Order: sequence, then structure tokens, then C-alpha cells
Amino acid sequence: MPELLGPEDSTIVLKFGGGIHSRPSEEDIDQRECSDGTNFELDLQNFHFRRRKPFQFLGQAPNQSSIRGFATLKKASTNQASLLVQAGDTVYEFDGTTFTSRGSVSAGSRLRGRISHNWQLSPEVVLITDLTLTENVKQWDGTTLADVTFTDELGGAFGDFKAKYCVIQNERAIFGNVIDATATALPQIMIGSKVSDYTEITVTSQPSSALGEDDPFFITTPDLRPINGMVSAFTIIALSTQEGQFYQLVGASAKDFAFKEFYPESGASGDESVSFVGNDIFFGRPGRVESLTANDKFGDVENNDLSVGISDLLEDYDEWHIEYSQRTQKVYCYQDGKNEIWVFYKPLRNSELSPWSKMTTSHFMNMDPSALMRAYSPEDGLEYIYFGDTAGNLYRMDIEDPGGDGGLNSIRTVRESALFRFPGDTESFVMQGWVKYRKPVDDITLTLIFRFQGHHIYRHQIDVTLKAPLQRFFYSDGNYYSGGIYYGSIVGEIGQEIIGVPGKSTEVQIEAILDGKADFSISEIGLRFTLAK
Repeated sequence: MPELLGPEDSTIVLKFGGGIHSRPSEEDIDQRECSDGTNFELDLQNFHFRRRKPFQFLGQAPNQSSIRGFATLKKASTNQASLLVQAGDTVYEFDGTTFTSRGSVSAGSRLRGRISHNWQLSPEVVLITDLTLTENVKQWDGTTLADVTFTDELGGAFGDFKAKYCVIQNERAIFGNVIDATATALPQIMIGSKVSDYTEITVTSQPSSALGEDDPFFITTPDLRPINGMVSAFTIIALSTQEGQFYQLVGASAKDFAFKEFYPESGASGDESVSFVGNDIFFGRPGRVESLTANDKFGDVENNDLSVGISDLLEDYDEWHIEYSQRTQKVYCYQDGKNEIWVFYKPLRNSELSPWSKMTTSHFMNMDPSALMRAYSPEDGLEYIYFGDTAGNLYRMDIEDPGGDGGLNSIRTVRESALFRFPGDTESFVMQGWVKYRKPVDDITLTLIFRFQGHHIYRHQIDVTLKAPLQRFFYSDGNYYSGGIYYGSIVGEIGQEIIGVPGKSTEVQIEAILDGKADFSISEIGLRFTLAK
């Protein structure tokens, strides 16, 4: 006999809190995650569906040339921060409003003076390297940009010296992938300066018992491959070699420094694909982003792939750029020319929900930075992510701007839900939906696309107005007790809109789209219906 089920009432409540999880089937992901989406914010404590913050346009370099690099300095003695911006062949100091020329460089160079390059002993400077190895290592003291005058271990002039990478640790400046004074390329060499003196270096003295503990030294990568990433973390220095592997510098002094190997073929891909993220080291490899500490503990297993849940969307990624914002705990991952930036929300790493969101924009910058780096703001001294484009425009991430991206463009925010399957192969009838949200300042349009699947496959779109609160006046021409409505504004209170949804099928997927510049906060989207078979 045929099996009769229902009719019975049922509901689906779409909640949020997780990021993009695209690799599994839509019906197998957590219902708080999304199978695809763009420009939404994630938070370990706030599970509402919200738009990411815009990026802010700060100004345009006077020569309107491509932004190629940055350098940042904060002096411990004064707590004063300064920011250099390389635009083509000119290095400008940017004070938050004005660009002031501080020197000239090769237009093809890519200068990097990172927070980790700040030398806090006297003289307080930031050491500036060049990813193209065109410019000599430079220093900026907040007033003057100049080449560093290096000496060798005998006190003689070292001459020109170039390096791709630099870290400061234990009163030493450590350089990687260098060109020495004879113009000899030494991409496989790491050089450590004398303790307390970043200007004294060597390419002739390897670690040995014959050296003093504070002497400068050089050391060669065991696989003889070029160094393509170097960070200081956990009181160690970790470096990657091109198409090689990661190594850890071990030892206590110039007498016994040596390299310890991690697992084979673990090297990063890209000149800026290794980043210390506070409690781990993230690095990009072809088609994925990995964690170094997990690899150190567990070896080469898929669980170490931080991007395993979105691997189908990263298959053709190779030359990564990865940068971490310590202040917001976001990791920005992108490749030149892809026109999107993947954002890893570190607080969600152990939450069992996807920590990934994707940034896109309709702004002409097109989410394709010509350079991007974490730096101190010369205005408030806080750390921000700065980036630029090929027209000399300078921007800053995660800033409240009512004008949208760059002060110009709306942000299109999208979430496509997991697939909801009705129990017992039943079909839905008499559907009614609702949206719960915090009242916005102005009305906002939410577009809901219901993708019905299973026995009946069709698509239905509904526009829902998320309404701003109405002004209700009391006691004639004033608000109740003055100054606001019921002691204050009712913007932000929870509202609810009811919608009718025509539908009859066995499965449904819900896509939510908001286009605009205003903030919004949606707590849930629900469906109430009758099931029967």
C-alpha cells in the first residue's frame, strides 16, 4: 500500500555564523555555513549575517604611479609612527593627508619595511628590503631615507648589499636571499648581523666554535634552493625555500646556529606567501593555504590544509600573497590578477565552522592590490592593512565609511545556504517565510532567491524591505522625554518581516543578496510550511 505522510506543520530556520564551505555537497555542510558567498563578516560571538566593512580611500600619490611598496616605523622612545609609500620611482612619507617625497628608487623595485623590520635599539630605524633585489637595503629613521652603510667583521666597508627578507630577533638583523658587495647573487644564504649592531655582517664566517657568540654569521640552506619566505615566531626563525621545504634556525649563538628540517616538499609558493599570524605560521602552496605548526606536529596530512573546505575554488592559485592583521585577527590571502581576496577569520579556526569569507568589489581597484602590507598609522599609531593600486591610489582595510568601498561603491553581499531536505521525501505546501533583523537607519532591500529542488525544480525571487524604525512623537512636538524615542533611538531593535513563498518541492536552497552601502544585521531567515506525501 502507498505510504501516507502528513499533513504536518514544519519549519526551517536559516542561521549564520560560518563561512564558505564549497567542497562538500550543499546538503552535507553545516546549516550555519554557506556553499558560496561574498563580502560578509564573521565573528566568533556575533552570528548575524552582516556586511564586511568597506575599505577607505586615503589619497593618491602625486606622481600617480603604481603603489609598489611600504615601510613602517614606530619608535619605542616616542611611540611616534611614520609610514612610507613607494609609488613608482618615488618614496613618499604619508602623514594621513599629505604625500611628501623622501627619496628616489628604481621604479621596478618592491620595497618592504615591515613591522618585523623595526630596529628598536639606537638608532631607531626600520630596515627596508627589496623583493626584486634591485635596491640596496635601506633605513628610515622618521626623517631620512638612506642606504645602510654596512661593514664586515673586520671593520672594513662591506659595500652594496641587497636582500629580499629581514627579521629582527635577539638583537640581530637577519637577512635572507641576498646579493653581496661583489654583485654575487646568494639566494640560498641567510646572514645574521653582529649582536646589537645591524650594520656589521659577513659572507665569509659560518657558525663555528671559532666565532664569538655575538659575531655576525652566514648559513646556507641545506637544499641550496632560493629563500622565498622568512618569519620570526615562537623565538625561532622559520624560512621556506622555493619548491623546497621549510627550515627552522636552531642554536643559541654564532657558535652553533644550524638549520633543522621540516617535512620534504613543504616550501611556500610566492615571494610574500609566508606570514606569522600570532600563534601559527600560515603559508600558501599551489591550490591551498597551510599551517606550519600543524605540519611540524603531525606531518603532511590533509587536516593541515586550512583551505581544505574551499579547495575546489583555489585549484589554480599559485603565487600567494598572505598578510595578517593582528588588530582584527584576519588573514588576507590573494593572488595577483584574481580580483578577489580570501579572508581567514582566525578566531573561528577551532569552531568547527568554516572561517573563510571572500572579498570582491565593484570599485575600480577591483580587489587586485599592486602592494599590500600591515603598517602603523601615522595618525593614531594603530596597525592597519594598507594597500594600493596601479594608479597610485592608497587605501586602508576595515574602516567605517558610509560611502562604501573607496567612498564610492556599494558592496554586494551574498550568502547561498546549505541544501535543506524535507524529511521522509515529503513535499512542502502553503509556505510562509520571515526575516528577523536589527532595524537599520534607512530601509534596505534584501533579495531572497529560493532554489527549489528534488521533485520540482524551479527558482523564485522575492524582494524584502528591511524597514527603518518609524519616528513616533509624543507630547506634541517633542519625543518622549526629549532627546530620543523612549529614552533613545530604536534603531538596532529586532524587527521581523513576513513574506509569502510559493513552493512545492522536496528540497530548497536559499540565497540572500544585499546591494548597498548601509550596514545591516540579519539574525535569521525562516520558512513555515505544511509537509505531506
